[in-house]
Order: sequence, then C-alpha cells, then structure tokens
Amino acid sequence: MNDNTRDRIYRLLEDFTKTSLKKFDIEQLKLAYPFHRLFFDDVSLEAFKQERSIVTRMGMNLYPELARLIALENNLNVEREKEIRGDLDEAIVIKIDRIVRDLRANKRQPDRDRELQEIFDVEQTQTISKTVPVRVITDLYVENLNNVPCFFEIKTPMPNLDIAAESKAKILTFIALLKSRTPQGYLAFAYNPFVTRAAYKHNPTKRIMDVDREVLMGSEFWDLIGGSGTFSELLEIIEDVGNKMRNG
Repeated sequence: MNDNTRDRIYRLLEDFTKTSLKKFDIEQLKLAYPFHRLFFDDVSLEAFKQERSIVTRMGMNLYPELARLIALENNLNVEREKEIRGDLDEAIVIKIDRIVRDLRANKRQPDRDRELQEIFDVEQTQTISKTVPVRVITDLYVENLNNVPCFFEIKTPMPNLDIAAESKAKILTFIALLKSRTPQGYLAFAYNPFVTRAAYKHNPTKRIMDVDREVLMGSEFWDLIGGSGTFSELLEIIEDVGNKMRNG
C-alpha cells in the first residue's frame, strides 16, 4: 500500500484505540464479576471488560472503514453501506428464499454454482413474468479495475445462523440484480480465530455458505481488496499503533 493509505490507516487505528478505551472502577468490577477473580487479577479483569465493548465497536465501525480505506487505493468505486435497488422476477425472489430456508433446515448442502444456476434457470422457464422491487445494502461495495461489482458482508468469523442466512440471501440477491456484470459476493471475516482455513469448523457458516467460494477469511479478504501483501502490512501498522498506545 502507498504512504498515503498507510497514514490514513494509522490515524484510523490510533483514533479508534483512543476513543474505545473506557475508565472502569476496579472495585465495582470485582462486585460485578466476583467469580472472575478465580482467574483474573485487577489488570486482567479490566481487560476482560474492555474487550467485550471493543469487539462490538470493531465489527460495526473499524473493520468496514478500514476495508474502505484499503480498497480505495486500487479500485474504481468503493462505498460503505451502498444500497442496490432493482426489480427481480418474483420467481427468483421465491427461489432465493427457498434456497436459504432449505440450507437452514439442512435439506441441501451449500453450492454456490448450483444455487446460481437454479436461480437463473427459474427466470428462463417463466412463461408469465411478474417483477417485484428488491434492495440490498452492502457492508462494502467495490468496483474493481475491470468494472466488476463486488459485494462484501463483513461479519464476525463465527456468525450465528440468522446472520449467516441473512448474508447468504443478500449475496444471492445482489448477484441476481447485477447478473449482466458478472458480480461477485462474499461473506468476509476480518480475521480467522481458527488460524487456517482447513481448521475452520464453525457450523452455522458451513451450513449456509459455500465456504470455498463465498467466504473470505483474514488475509484472503484484505489481500483481495488491497492487493497481495496487504494483510502483512496491516499487521505491521497494528503493531506500531499498539506499541505506541501501550507505551504512552
């Protein structure tokens, strides 16, 4: 990434860190979490409390904005919370809903290519067509240098079943809406707590998503939107900011 992008990321991480840390009364924390004292000293107990609030803010604010800044360097159009509207054949909307419901109920296995083929086959077999208005809002929308629109749902790496199903429906709808432009849609994780893709075992994700084709984990996501090596550079910046914050 270029120096301008690095500077913006550094400032974003620094500002986020400064505004996220809260002051806690350690005696009140001891009263609130008495059994945690079996495991945590004062410093660790405060860190535990900090972590619970920080993780939520990371998912809602930090990751999407960080992704936007990184994607801006190499792509034509980058937006957060972009609304995509259009009309779809009612039969397609019904088919998408059916696919997602069947995945939730374990009545089928996730297979992106098969699902898209079923969706597009529905449109071709309709003799009487009725369209309905639909919309999706992307966590991150990117048009790359080849004008391919890309949809990213940036979620926790261990989403519950509802979130996974909602993301699946949004991705399929996005692809159906922009079919003529060969769009791409992904569920993206800012990091992978399982470390490797092979070790990833979270059931709701694997039940709903075609993990190999629809899910980006950690470095895969950052390197896709920013170019090869982006994740490694990002880790270096995180280390620099973290050291500065810890050392005052």
